[in-house]
Amino acid sequence: MRIKFYRKINNQKIRQGIYDLLVACDNEFIPPLSARNSTTQTNLKDSSTSSAGITDYFNNVMRQNTLVVIEKKEVVAFMSFRENYVCENISRDNCPNVYVSTVIVHPDFRHQGIANKLYDRLLAIYPRHYIFTRTWSTNNGHTRILRAIGFSEHCYLHNDRGEGIDTVYYRYKSKKLSLREYITQYRLSGNILFSVLLTVFSIGFIFAWLYLKEGIAQELMLAIATSLMASLLCLLSDTFLKIRESRNDEFISKLKDFGIENLHFNKSETLEKLIPSCRNEIWISGYRLIMTSKPTFRNALVMACKRSHNLNVKLLVVPPWTITYDKTYGQEDTTANYLVVLRDLCECVEKYNLNLEVRFADHPLFSDTYKVDDRFITGPYLNCIDRYKNRITAKDFFSLDVVGTNKDLYNIIYNDYMTVWCEAYAELNVQALSERLKSIPDVRALTKEERIQILKDCEVKIDEK
Repeated sequence: MRIKFYRKINNQKIRQGIYDLLVACDNEFIPPLSARNSTTQTNLKDSSTSSAGITDYFNNVMRQNTLVVIEKKEVVAFMSFRENYVCENISRDNCPNVYVSTVIVHPDFRHQGIANKLYDRLLAIYPRHYIFTRTWSTNNGHTRILRAIGFSEHCYLHNDRGEGIDTVYYRYKSKKLSLREYITQYRLSGNILFSVLLTVFSIGFIFAWLYLKEGIAQELMLAIATSLMASLLCLLSDTFLKIRESRNDEFISKLKDFGIENLHFNKSETLEKLIPSCRNEIWISGYRLIMTSKPTFRNALVMACKRSHNLNVKLLVVPPWTITYDKTYGQEDTTANYLVVLRDLCECVEKYNLNLEVRFADHPLFSDTYKVDDRFITGPYLNCIDRYKNRITAKDFFSLDVVGTNKDLYNIIYNDYMTVWCEAYAELNVQALSERLKSIPDVRALTKEERIQILKDCEVKIDEK
């Protein structure tokens, strides 16, 4: 088995072999390759089968660099790629780069590590380049290969290929750039060249000023030298900012490798945009949005249930009649808000087949944490003691957007939630609560004690099941 690198393929048999692979694996891609007009097409959601079939895509591949795997004179796999590709999702700051547009292995030769070998060969050819590729969110086989090699998620385009199917860009960054590549990547060559020229001219005009006798010419030399030195300082400042920007890029890359996709300073607004696009499950742990029963948050939950039938929702809370609740939130009456949120969810159970589970924990849950499919919206928090109100408080100062089931931070948050979930002492009988709430037009008209009694009547101790 050989891997050959081609900048241009003239061999008709190899061209035909690549064409046959594209045809054989056409419908394995989302959308199919025959529905695309190029390897870099951006509008993938509304693709429809081209009258030219696979030909347009094949011709586009033939204009790119290619790694071809040959076994017994037959093409069994190939990888096509472009150098220094720039688009909306890959900026010029990520150059020099290589963009992998297509990877196909013949079905009879899969599970033999051929795709890994293609990527290994590519990294050997371009050891100091960024390597980019994209795939769809449900392409688990390719995703596992990319993560094993060391690719990290670069950006997500939600529902880019249809409802519930995202486009995910992946990036591989070489461990160390040479000085020349560093200058090229951050476009510092012009700054360096002009800095040298400004320095030379400044020194020249200073010598001219020293050489000339008093008069207009001498003053003119001094004015020009001063102007050039001011320009030099501005240019050096710009160069310094670009160097700092490069360090910021490295820091952001490390955050993404850790699992932090983004930082948000308005958790409520973030969730209101994110929740309606949920496809499978939502986990909720904490109080703040529940305690306020914010209408926009509740509407987002209902919208998610409408769009995705059979949605799974797990709600983990501390019941408002416990000592733990009093210690954490004092005597604030939030029982009406609990029932308002739960009423919305119970109605979704009946209308949209929502799978709802509610569990009661008996120890503090300080951080509002939300899992929407494979993303956690959570945040660091500070524990404080309010001596006047005799309670423990917590403050979120920003929210983390954590993505990547293979990331350590993601798994820490996941295990933290599941630990409390499994140790919960009771759960809510959703059906019983739904029946009770149907006979109550306005839960806010009830007293605090009556609302608590409704929740207690629907509480089921887990060890009694």
